[in-house]
Amino acid sequence: MSIVKPDLEARFLSFVGDDEFPCVGAKSALTKQQIHINQYDDFRCDSNETDILASIHKFVETFTLKCDMYSSLVVTFEQPDTISESEFDKVLWEKLQRLHEVDACLKSWDSKVSSDPHSAQFSLSLGGKGFFVIGLHPNASRKSRRFSNPAIVFNLHEQFELLRKQQKFEAFRDHIRKRDAAYCGSKNPLLANHGESSEVYQYSGKKHSESWECPFKQVKN
Repeated sequence: MSIVKPDLEARFLSFVGDDEFPCVGAKSALTKQQIHINQYDDFRCDSNETDILASIHKFVETFTLKCDMYSSLVVTFEQPDTISESEFDKVLWEKLQRLHEVDACLKSWDSKVSSDPHSAQFSLSLGGKGFFVIGLHPNASRKSRRFSNPAIVFNLHEQFELLRKQQKFEAFRDHIRKRDAAYCGSKNPLLANHGESSEVYQYSGKKHSESWECPFKQVKN
């Protein structure tokens, strides 16, 4: 069950609302009151995943590009109070895998994105739609990922595709990267241009070695 505590919701909105926070897409969502926050108990617990998936499906079903451009679904967790970057990465991928395995019984993979995590066209499909996933936690190495509680942000892939069609995506991306470098004090080593490498390297915020293998595997039911 999702229960949003006012103080945690306010804390997240304040985190995004900081004048220097780099993601202008998140700031647009904040201005339009289109950041949808659901709070759960423990990030490491698998008993909350049915509710999380239900919230993702609801988000997908009510979203339209015309009315809801610059929208994000944010899933926050009360526990643990602290978690290492390596542990966060491990638990995040375990959680995304389990969400997918249940989702695969209900919805097909979004045909507009690849299901191969090695592919530069990969996006995580849930509710029949591709998502770009952003992990946040207290011990993130990048300041822009350092939130007081573990959290997962789900951004619909079709929003970025619309920006590409409008020939606005590159300027949008480059502006965020410039702001992020200023905010964090250095360029983000995880970033690559769309089509150059898989976005899985960006999900948790942890910098992986070249030998790292993404643990995500598509299942077909």
